[in-house]
Amino acid sequence: MNRFGDIDASNKRLPPVYGYHSEKLVPIEKALEPIVPHIDELPRYIKIAKKHCHFPPEHGLSQDQSAAVHIYTMEWGDTTLYRVLNRALRSENRQALKIWFPYMKLFDTALNKLPTVKESVWRGISVDIGKNFTKNQIVTWWSVNSCSSSPNVIKNFLDDNKKSTLFLIEAINGKKVSGYTEYESEDEVILRVGTAFRVKSDPLVQSNSSCIVHLIEIDDNNDQPLASAMCRMELTSAALSTNKTSVNIPANAKWTQNGVTVAGGKGRGDATNQLYWPRGLFVDDNQTVVVADWGNNRIIQWKNGDATNGQVVAGGKGAGSRLNQLYGPRDVLVDKETNSLIICDRDNRRVVRCSRHSGTTQGEILIDNITCYGLAMDEQRYLYVSDVGKDEVRRYRLGEKNGTLVAGGNGKGDGLNQLNEPRYLFVDRQQNVYVSDNWNHRVMKWNKGAKEGIVVAGGQGQGSALTQLHYHNGLYVDTLGTLYVADSSNDRVMRWTQGDKKQGTVIVGGNGKGERANQFSCPICLSFDRHGNLYVADEYNHRVQRFSIE
Repeated sequence: MNRFGDIDASNKRLPPVYGYHSEKLVPIEKALEPIVPHIDELPRYIKIAKKHCHFPPEHGLSQDQSAAVHIYTMEWGDTTLYRVLNRALRSENRQALKIWFPYMKLFDTALNKLPTVKESVWRGISVDIGKNFTKNQIVTWWSVNSCSSSPNVIKNFLDDNKKSTLFLIEAINGKKVSGYTEYESEDEVILRVGTAFRVKSDPLVQSNSSCIVHLIEIDDNNDQPLASAMCRMELTSAALSTNKTSVNIPANAKWTQNGVTVAGGKGRGDATNQLYWPRGLFVDDNQTVVVADWGNNRIIQWKNGDATNGQVVAGGKGAGSRLNQLYGPRDVLVDKETNSLIICDRDNRRVVRCSRHSGTTQGEILIDNITCYGLAMDEQRYLYVSDVGKDEVRRYRLGEKNGTLVAGGNGKGDGLNQLNEPRYLFVDRQQNVYVSDNWNHRVMKWNKGAKEGIVVAGGQGQGSALTQLHYHNGLYVDTLGTLYVADSSNDRVMRWTQGDKKQGTVIVGGNGKGERANQFSCPICLSFDRHGNLYVADEYNHRVQRFSIE
């Protein structure tokens, strides 16, 4: 199989690939050093790539960046670099990808310097996989995707196979690598890792029994227009009553170290007693647990005392952009004033509100064309939304479309006025905004009206020391100003007290990655009930754990 036909037809959902952007830029030999044991004679191929790559180029690439593109397009057998890399990118074992991060950083920075093309491009495979694609389906390709602007190039690889599948792709963020590849006549365009598409129409079957699948790339900055009409989401009237507000927790509080499963914990799946990569988490006054069940494209809730089965309260109709569907929801909160759910419908790039009044099935799109991640609401009912595409946080009056910038918005970076992948949020009673600055491994506090933030946790690089965080996510601030953080890659929950910004303490977890009651496998989000009990969404264990306050 050639790289133009290196296509995964399974359409399986995988966690996004993140972390490599924060790697240091190193020479190609150093970047691929961890891969040497996995690819025979790799050092020799690196030398060939550096010798024959396009250098000096007209687009400002370094020799190492140019060689990173060149070696990706080289072909030498089963252990060809692109084959090994793409297999890793399609694997569910995201931890195993870390050895590729230095090369991915080098490769990605090279693509950044190359021309962006908005044109029709082609891919193809000598297998009939057209049946796996249906009109309006959303699909994501997790590998590096080699395409050609020339359909004849693809047809040459298909060898007139009657069962072949040809992909016509309307690309809007393609990177033109032609001139930097081993084969310059192939007019190659690369679509990046994790590119998402909408299937334009059902496959066109041709007279020779081959078929054409028409895909439209979904733009992260300007998605396909979404109707702003009222949506139909099947919600039930449950006893949710409050926004996520601060709880009174003693400064010296301790929690039981063995958690009790209150949602999921039955393995990954879509049954009502299961979760699939839970993300956002909300706990109400009645200790009902509401979960953004990302992998199942639904919001599901568990009532206190009933851990056997949850109840789907939004979505659950499969991934899609119809207004009764969700696609990769990342966060959820409750607006008690209107008795409604507000949902970050991340992969549809919209924020949705759905009423919870009994018998009501209508809702609305509050904000669209936004790469949302985290949500928060203050006591004045201003809605705060983090935008990982623009590395900023905005505050919205409900019904407002543009919002007011309250954090970041100065480009991706680690300056005090910048953010890098802002995820979950918390807003205190003074409208100060706490931001989980994921790729900077720090929590930032932006006081109301401030032009830059203050580091209140982490900020010492990624790591496992008590002064550090490692791709953390959910956060919470109690009435004393104590900060709680889901330190995801360290599999622990940490606490920072006011005035102690240099070092935190581990309150639960920190016992290695695992599925025992005192362990986590990527704690992603957290919340407290009004009694001070701690709830943690344990993503890769597909469960929510409760740790009782002592």
